[in-house]
Amino acid sequence: MNVNGKYNFIYKTLVKDGDDIIGIIAYAFYKRQKIEFIENFITQNEKDPNDNDLKTFHQISNSQSQLESYRTSALNLAKEFLEASLAEKANELEEYYDKKANDEIKSTKPKFWFGVSQGVVASFIFVLLTGGIVFFSWSSKLGIKNVIEEVFHVKMTPIDNNSSQTTQPSDTSSMQHTVHD
Repeated sequence: MNVNGKYNFIYKTLVKDGDDIIGIIAYAFYKRQKIEFIENFITQNEKDPNDNDLKTFHQISNSQSQLESYRTSALNLAKEFLEASLAEKANELEEYYDKKANDEIKSTKPKFWFGVSQGVVASFIFVLLTGGIVFFSWSSKLGIKNVIEEVFHVKMTPIDNNSSQTTQPSDTSSMQHTVHD
């Protein structure tokens, strides 16, 4: 109650409705200040304050500048809390996504010996393709008949439909193999 025996309606002044979190926090600042005033009064006067003793406090706490101060303090506290909460959540999300990205990279990154085997297979395919290109280039210059004669050491002659001639090796000495002990 205030000095006139009427209730102090500061709660309704600070809190606009039940969802007004800033107003509720501002009211908590008012209550904290009132408790500090009462505790200081008791320490200094060694007695509890009466309504008349609280008159000065109520006049100051209900002033427009003090009401704004309560709301400003409440806004700052809520802002600090929100920033701290968001920073903590941001750190949690950053750690989560860093771990997830590292796990994803590790799961897709080939192992060492798998990478080595890929290199060996790729080199083998490269050698085959290069050899095929060289052979094709060489054989296209000579012609298919000359390539067969050169590679297999044979002499190709046209087949006469009336006679049964076969292809004979051009150099029989190269066809004979001897085994030496």
